[in-house]
Amino acid sequence: MKNEFHPQLLEDTAAWLFWTLVSRDGFELTLKNVLQTRGQSLLNHPEREIIFRRYPLGEMPASTFSAFCSAVAEHAHARAVREENLTGMIYSEDRFSGRTSSAAGISAAHLDFPVTVEGDSFPRYGSLCLRAPLPAVVFADSPPPEGVLRIADTRALGFSMPLWLSPQTVSQVESRQWLLTGIFFIPVHPELTDRHWKKVIPNGVCARERIIMEKDGEAVSLDFHWQSRAH
Repeated sequence: MKNEFHPQLLEDTAAWLFWTLVSRDGFELTLKNVLQTRGQSLLNHPEREIIFRRYPLGEMPASTFSAFCSAVAEHAHARAVREENLTGMIYSEDRFSGRTSSAAGISAAHLDFPVTVEGDSFPRYGSLCLRAPLPAVVFADSPPPEGVLRIADTRALGFSMPLWLSPQTVSQVESRQWLLTGIFFIPVHPELTDRHWKKVIPNGVCARERIIMEKDGEAVSLDFHWQSRAH
């Protein structure tokens, strides 16, 4: 008889394996390995046993555990083929603090460089929630407008910062609560590397001078003008 594992268990396990490898090896290499090995690369994670201790797997018979590992690999591979981010379990209560427990101790103060954005007319929407090493998400109390969004509330960082989200999924998780996942677009000061930001928002695309995005079927250029940092 084929073992059936809860989809949320497979999703969370695969996400933790994938994104902790991303923090070490980078997104492109980690994704390439998942695609080439049909997800088996995640099972060679050096901290696999530590991650597996997050879940009640200790009582599984060896054959069931082996089937579980295969199912995690298959789940990760299927998501990669469909070009969908592994997000892991998302808890709506994290919207109050803007951070999960895994991201609670992360300092983002070194990322705070004042910037003026030219050309931005995207609607402002939602609140940032940091989940590193897992992907950041956005919570909001109303349905989102179509297309790219500028994040209205970035207090989770500890400061105000222009960030945009290209949504991949939109879910109504409560009667007046919406959850968005996707790719963030992040202005990065020339003194910083992409890795500085991706330790905080791993599902981000970074740019130093401009980002080209689409709005109402037309290309829109967002140009960044960096200001002197206050001391």
